[in-house]
Amino acid sequence: MIKAVIFDMDGVLADTEPLHEKSRDVLLAKLGLDVAALSPRAYAKSKRLYWGEVAKECQLSLTAEELTQEEFVILMDIAEHSGLKANPGVEKAICSLRSEGFLTAVASSSDRVYVEKILNITGLADKFDKLSCGNEVAAAKPAPDVYLHALKLCGVSADEAIAVEDSDTRAKAAAAAKIACVGYDAVSDEKFRQKLDLCFCKITSMDSLPAIVLERNK
Repeated sequence: MIKAVIFDMDGVLADTEPLHEKSRDVLLAKLGLDVAALSPRAYAKSKRLYWGEVAKECQLSLTAEELTQEEFVILMDIAEHSGLKANPGVEKAICSLRSEGFLTAVASSSDRVYVEKILNITGLADKFDKLSCGNEVAAAKPAPDVYLHALKLCGVSADEAIAVEDSDTRAKAAAAAKIACVGYDAVSDEKFRQKLDLCFCKITSMDSLPAIVLERNK
């Protein structure tokens, strides 16, 4: 019996990738690094993993954690002035699920301060029962940690939850936590399209999600 639906945030709840790209590029330029060569490598990676790779390759004196926090400062300012909105159908789908008695949660590799900022900007802050964030667990996706933490916060087992993810890397996290995953396949740029082959189904619109969750309980 499904009791909780756990959403990834970036890409699923809102199209935040342009904000991440901009903040990343600003920091890379500030560090005097090759933006065009290094920035694309960040897609579907946690910030700490990405900046750790950059720090090692470019022999930077700053640590992955220091670089991550510096980018978050830039990102928060960009997000504040972005006019970002929730993805089409997201709020309606979440409200529908909650009206049916499902718990809703976010499981994101991003830090809580950023997750809360994006939820506030998009008007989704009051739509979730629990938030599981990257700075609260040992390892980011594709490790299962943020999902395992979300399950604990919601008081449900893996077979009582459904995850919603938009990338292969992050779907691995749900799979590692043994949570059935819906793949949100709504990218407009083909170079970012994902296989989502670890997901039991794929949707191109959030309007489809409530029915899929309800069907799992029949």
